Amino acid sequence: MNNWILLVIEGSTHLVNLGSKIIDVKGFGRFPSKLLHGKELNEEFELFDKKAKLINSNQSDFHSNLKRGPQIISPKDAAWIIYKSGISAGDTVIEAGSGSGALTLSLVQAISPNGKVITFENNSKHFKIANRNIKMSPWSDSVDIRKEELSENTEAIDASSVILDLPKPWTLVKWSTNSLKIGGVLICYLPTVNQVQTLLETLGDWEEIEIIENIQRSWQSKVNALRPQSNMIGHTGFIVSARWLGK
Repeated sequence: MNNWILLVIEGSTHLVNLGSKIIDVKGFGRFPSKLLHGKELNEEFELFDKKAKLINSNQSDFHSNLKRGPQIISPKDAAWIIYKSGISAGDTVIEAGSGSGALTLSLVQAISPNGKVITFENNSKHFKIANRNIKMSPWSDSVDIRKEELSENTEAIDASSVILDLPKPWTLVKWSTNSLKIGGVLICYLPTVNQVQTLLETLGDWEEIEIIENIQRSWQSKVNALRPQSNMIGHTGFIVSARWLGK
């Protein structure tokens, strides 16, 4: 059983699973999880002569500790996708593909506790990684991960939003019209302008079409040298959103 929490050792944070028998902290060592059982949250204690405490983890901690397979959707893009889709607690969201499960974790937090994320991943390697990462979430029971391809032949699923991180999302535009409620949103994440252009050619009956590219610049946190980081990621992907209002 998973019971993820943040272990702080001398100011350094580590996401650990209290449900496992052995905890392995990089740079610190391996020890039985029972040494942490019964410890009060936010209360300092000694762990092998080191000052330690347990605190609640957050979404950022999960993202930082994901097992990586395919490239993950960055937090800046995940935040925009959730905002633009308008999803909230109780909604049903369709996602394809699952990738490493990073976006899935953000989506399930947004629709919990009563919603559902149905995510499709037909790549066996990616499915294994995504399934492992999704189990880290305290809301993993709200995720239905399917080891299959979402295609135009898939039976329609009533949903508030459809989110596609696929090479050819335009093949699922018609399927999305049959699945989305009136006012629902289709969001596609695409790396190239060529893909965006092809997608736009299939969205003739859709409204509120928008293309966004989020650029983020990080700064180094040295007090005496406060400046932007020397290196930055110039482009991650284009986010195309469209609203289905019916014909």
